[in-house]
Amino acid sequence: MDVLCIGMDVVDIMATPVGKNEDWLEKQRISDIQIRIGGDAVNQAIRLADLGLHAAVVGGIGEDQNGDFLRNALVKRGVDTRFLAPKKDVSTGTSLVLVDAKGERHTFSVRGAHSCLTREDLECTLTEDIRAVSLASLFSMPFLEKDGLFEYLTEMKKKGVIVLGDLAYDKERLGLDGIRKVLPLIDYFLPSLYDVLGMTGTKTPEEAARVYHENGTAHVIIKCGEKGCYYSSRESGRSGYVPAVKVQPADTTGAGDCMNALFISRILAGDDVEAACRYACAGASCSTLFLGANGGELTPAYLKEWMDGHCR
Repeated sequence: MDVLCIGMDVVDIMATPVGKNEDWLEKQRISDIQIRIGGDAVNQAIRLADLGLHAAVVGGIGEDQNGDFLRNALVKRGVDTRFLAPKKDVSTGTSLVLVDAKGERHTFSVRGAHSCLTREDLECTLTEDIRAVSLASLFSMPFLEKDGLFEYLTEMKKKGVIVLGDLAYDKERLGLDGIRKVLPLIDYFLPSLYDVLGMTGTKTPEEAARVYHENGTAHVIIKCGEKGCYYSSRESGRSGYVPAVKVQPADTTGAGDCMNALFISRILAGDDVEAACRYACAGASCSTLFLGANGGELTPAYLKEWMDGHCR
């Protein structure tokens, strides 16, 4: 297996375009309402599968209709679903995503089965031959993170598995202390700028990256939305900004997850951090032209053609 994606897996009910709530009427017509699958781990796995990699999701799902829908939709997108963990008496995570005319989103969600993931749910993956593990949603797996994640990652590192990590919203306000123990086990840390500045008490990506290096992470890639990303590699001493490609987005949902997936694919292909960031930033821009967290099929051939026409 190429990549095991651990984290959030949800069903998204998407509506677009939805304006400001003060303009809402009791009933009104909009352009589109769709039911899709999403969540950081799901989005990453789908984009990796688009690229032809063998990707699997580890996440909790409810024994309900939404759980069946999620599993079947993943299979159709070529994702390995063997490690989805059914949870009794807990619903599959579901989100309501309102997208405005500019492609920006507001998400409303309920706590679902994905937050009930435990160390026991990961045991069956220890015998797999895995190249990389992506912790797609740190802070969204409280039981696993408090008991078992450190030990699991330690075992994976002994096997030579590459570990990558990203952050979900820090609902319990754990801050840096919530992930400090596992940071030395993460080879590539890919959080978003709005998450890291508050966590580290810094004002710039450069300052934030230094904090994570000081806590043991070798490579830090901070996603800066439409501006691209900032990368810093402790081992090589190299750092810098990589721009995104300017586009008029239809929907920015899942762009960060897409960037993570494309970055992982290039690291596994042997690229250095800067080259992987350039590919990932361009591909993430392309992903915003489609509705949904994983809309469109971003195959290598499609991405090459698009990048050839838009990247200079």
